[in-house]
Amino acid sequence: MTLPQTIAQKLQSYPAIALALEPVYDKSSLPEGYQPKLIEVFCDQTLALQWADGYITYEITVPESYTPKTIEWAIDGELTWVLVEGETLLNRLENPIQMPDLEGLKGRGG
Repeated sequence: MTLPQTIAQKLQSYPAIALALEPVYDKSSLPEGYQPKLIEVFCDQTLALQWADGYITYEITVPESYTPKTIEWAIDGELTWVLVEGETLLNRLENPIQMPDLEGLKGRGG
């Protein structure tokens, strides 16, 4: 699938995101009540948070003043949400998914 030209132009500086976006761009949103097993959040194309089977398995600490130019969410290995320079380019999270309360969850061994 080829991305729409407007999206491709916005991603000229982010070819890796464009490549990851192409296969899922036309896919529908995750179904309501979907229960993810793996959630990965990337900031500026770097893994910032990983949640697997109820545990935060990886996270980085960033300064409060840090504002990433890109944010990507991958759920169970598929890109589901992409924000580039303040603009949402993909949103496959339109239906409510079943998420655990991440507040107070500790990482494995934490």
